[in-house]
Amino acid sequence: MPSPKTTRALPADVTSFVGRRHDLAAVRQLFSTARLVTLTGMGGVGKTRLAVKAAHEMRRAFPDGACLVELASLRDPDLLVQAISDALGLRGQPALDPQTALEGFLAQRRVLLVLDNCEHLVEATADVVDRLLRAAPELKVLTTSRQALRLVGEHLYPVAPLLAPDPDAAREPGTARRYPAVALFADRSAAVVPGFAVTPENEHAVVRLCHRLEGIPLAIELASVRLRVLTVDELAARLDDRFDLLREGSRNLPERHQTLQALIDWSFDLCTPIEQVLWARSAVFAGGFGIDALQAVCTDERLPARSVIDTVARLVDKSILIREEHLGHTRFRMLETLGEYGAARLAEDDEDRAETERRHRDWYARLITSAGKEWSGAHQQDWATHLRFEHANLRRALDYCMSRSGEATTGLRMAAVPWFWGAMDHLTEARLWLDRGLALVPERTFERAWALATAAYIAGFQGDLETMHAYGGQAHEIAVELDDLRALAFANHVLGFERALGNAADLSTAIPVFEEALAQYSESGVEEQYPDSLRVELGATLILLRQLERAQEVADDLHDRCAAAGERWNLSYALWLRGLLALIAGELESAEQQLFEALRIKRVFHDTLGHGLTLEVVAWVAAARDEAERAATLFGGTDTIWRTLGARQLRGFRQRYEETVREQLGEDRFRATFALGARMGVEELVALALREPFADENGATPGQTAPGLTRREREVAQLVAEGMSNKEIAARLVISLRTAEGHVERILTKQGFTSRAQLAIWFTQQQSQG
Repeated sequence: MPSPKTTRALPADVTSFVGRRHDLAAVRQLFSTARLVTLTGMGGVGKTRLAVKAAHEMRRAFPDGACLVELASLRDPDLLVQAISDALGLRGQPALDPQTALEGFLAQRRVLLVLDNCEHLVEATADVVDRLLRAAPELKVLTTSRQALRLVGEHLYPVAPLLAPDPDAAREPGTARRYPAVALFADRSAAVVPGFAVTPENEHAVVRLCHRLEGIPLAIELASVRLRVLTVDELAARLDDRFDLLREGSRNLPERHQTLQALIDWSFDLCTPIEQVLWARSAVFAGGFGIDALQAVCTDERLPARSVIDTVARLVDKSILIREEHLGHTRFRMLETLGEYGAARLAEDDEDRAETERRHRDWYARLITSAGKEWSGAHQQDWATHLRFEHANLRRALDYCMSRSGEATTGLRMAAVPWFWGAMDHLTEARLWLDRGLALVPERTFERAWALATAAYIAGFQGDLETMHAYGGQAHEIAVELDDLRALAFANHVLGFERALGNAADLSTAIPVFEEALAQYSESGVEEQYPDSLRVELGATLILLRQLERAQEVADDLHDRCAAAGERWNLSYALWLRGLLALIAGELESAEQQLFEALRIKRVFHDTLGHGLTLEVVAWVAAARDEAERAATLFGGTDTIWRTLGARQLRGFRQRYEETVREQLGEDRFRATFALGARMGVEELVALALREPFADENGATPGQTAPGLTRREREVAQLVAEGMSNKEIAARLVISLRTAEGHVERILTKQGFTSRAQLAIWFTQQQSQG
């Protein structure tokens, strides 16, 4: 079966890779026979860098991609499967339990999964990896950890510090640069001090320094920064004194940890008191943070808000903080080792740690509240991007709430935001937090009623109608008891949605409940995303009831409301409704225009349900336009989406369009094309739906000006398009497996493709045009 690239791109190198060529070759050799390799070693030794570089060099052996999953900021082992699914781009898996959904996703794919920083989740990681390897025979896993997973079949590769010369050993002058530790120091120092080089005058000092740092890459990189203010001789002398002092005070630590601790202690001591405070307090963040967050979370009389920007600049200059830009927004992060060090420093003062953690939670509680108030306005796309970056911090704030006495109500309030979980495609995670919060807050309060309605609403999208009914009923009871119009509006909204999802006899009874909820929303002043979402469900229900004129009124009203407010998420649903209505009316051009605009909007959001609904109707339009290949491919893709969501929407419409396509293609061709779509990622399906050429990770459009294929390459391309594996191609053409693999690799290179699915679709299109 052709297998499109399903994973996100690996991060690009931002500095040169020094001194690990032997390690790279060894890791690649291990993977020739092993399916699980764990890179072990101390913090700062370079495990992550080696893993990413190895994945880059091996990526062509994995047609479905290589994916990095960064686990350093993940604290809750229950979210490990979700984190892996997020990194893979697996959306909307709530129909099954997350582990089963992930196993099913990887079962037929050839992927290299890189799990980075597993040591704090070693038991959970071992369990998840063991199950994945059993379920997915083509999967290979590369992990980095300070300790082994201890699984059968695991191959350990200890990552040693870089080799450094002995300063007391005899050697030829000018040969020190041959040692990787010295080469790394020279490379990083030249970046800090332009023109720096290892010379006969400073060679001995450089050798002594690298030897004292024991070749630890992080230590070497931190030391090189000090050349801005010290010579190499001064640096080596100061480091010597500090190491001796710290060894005497920390005999219980492993020697190399003493060394790294010494260097970071020394870097800490070189910071001003205000820099030290910000370093320690900023360790409370997960993943990254912006200036506004720092000013809100880390400041008090010891660190005034007005001092934060200058202090951050100095910490960036000292390589404590790393500055990054994301879509025009500046964010900062720390290396894991420095973050752990900062957290340890913060823990020395229980009161300061408690206050900083509370301020962190308060900031993210306010953030989600502010986002909710502005979500249906002109800044919605900015909020979507910002919240995506802050997901790890929101998790940490929620974890704080659910693990501290008396804080669960705030956590429940933070978690009961269905618009966030839906637009960001984290429905399963939402239910995890909601269930934890509901178990901790049994009191019949507004927060409980709203959380119950949120959990019921999400359960409906996942096809869990039993939970929807139970939670929705409880939400309604509490709302009535409290006589709270806001809670009652949401509860009635959920009740109407439940009836709309039920059997055909319930459909008409949903309408008056929707209308009552809409009036209650208006009277109580609930944020617009709630009544707007209700209008989407009301419009769809009216279409199912064939009340098309009224459905058109609802869709147009929603469209106009969203357009006037600058809202985009529910605007895409309004366009979906209008596209569906245009298709029913036989206005195919108008239908496609509306649906295409909806898909372009949805690219900003990670909205699996919305993508599924819109792609489904695009497939129907393609069928109505006699574009059978395109329709069948989209049918396959949406079928996968519905299976992962657990609830197919608008069931009654698809059958006649699918039957038409089957008749046009014939059963065998339909099945092959359907299967191709079923293996495509959402972005590839969207590109196909919009008739866009597939773009590679650099934005290039492959296949347009590609050189021609040889006769044999065209034979191979045709067999790839038919769904054959390299082994099957080799058997069909009576060639070796290695020869078949070489042909496929050359074709991909010639055409500029990154996956077999791109090749298959391109070849099919070429055949239909020829």
